[in-house]
Amino acid sequence: MRNIVPFIVLILIFSSCNSPTEKGGDIVYLPPDIQDSTQITDDNIMRAVYSSYKYPATFQQEDYQGASPYYENTISIYRGKDRPSYWIELSTNDRNQAYAWSESSSVNSAYYRKIVAEHETEKFFEFRRAWQEHPTDVILSRIHKSSYLDRSMYDRMNPKDTIAVFKSLPVDTQKIKDLIEYLWFAGNYDFAGAKVLCYNIVDRSNSVEYLLFGTEVSRGDWGLNDQIAVVRSSYVVSKQSGSVVFKKQTIRSLTGKQN
Repeated sequence: MRNIVPFIVLILIFSSCNSPTEKGGDIVYLPPDIQDSTQITDDNIMRAVYSSYKYPATFQQEDYQGASPYYENTISIYRGKDRPSYWIELSTNDRNQAYAWSESSSVNSAYYRKIVAEHETEKFFEFRRAWQEHPTDVILSRIHKSSYLDRSMYDRMNPKDTIAVFKSLPVDTQKIKDLIEYLWFAGNYDFAGAKVLCYNIVDRSNSVEYLLFGTEVSRGDWGLNDQIAVVRSSYVVSKQSGSVVFKKQTIRSLTGKQN
C-alpha cells in the first residue's frame, strides 16, 4: 500500500472514514482508511460532488438560518480609496469594538443592513444584519474573539502558510477538530463543489495535524465539462505557540459532467 504520509509512528485519534456516511438523504461510501488516497474511487468522488452530501456526519456544522457569514476585515470597514491593499480578518475581546467594526462595514457597504439580532460564542461576536428593503438579504457580521483566534498575520491578498494562531491553549485534538472544521465550514459551506470526503486528526509530540481530503469544482460553461480536483489539505497546529500552518495540494483531477 502506498501511503501519502508516513503514519507509522503516529497515533490516529479521529477518523470519519470507517463507514458509509448519510447526509441529506444521499449515502456516499467512503474508504476505510485515509492513509491511501487510491481507496477513494472515482465513483465515490462523483457521487459526492453531484449529490446533496457535503461532509461526514461527525463534521462540525452551523445552521445559518438563511444568512451568510462574513468576517469583518481591513477591507470591509473602509470605503473605496481608503481601503488598504491587504485583507486581514479582525479580532477583539471587546464587544463595543466588534460592534464598531460591524457598523463601519455596513455603513461602507453597497447598502446598509440593520442589526436585527446579536450573540456571541467562545469563537466570535456576531451581529445579524438584514437589508430593510429585502429582509431575506441577511448576513452574519462576525469578528473573531482574540482569546480564541488571531488571524492578524494572514493576508488573503498575499497568503502565507501560517493562516492563524489558535489562542485557546493548551492544544488538544478535540479543540483542533472544532477549530479546523469551524474554519472550513465558514469558508466553504456555500460552494456547491466543496465536499469533505474524509478526515483524520493526528496527535504528535509537538503538534496536532488535521488532514482533510476534499473536492473543489470548476464549473464548465455551456457544452463543457466540470473539472473536479481532489485536494489534500493539511492543518498543523503547534502545541507550544498555537500557530496554524496550512498546506494544500491537488492529488487527483477528474472530468465531471457536461453542462
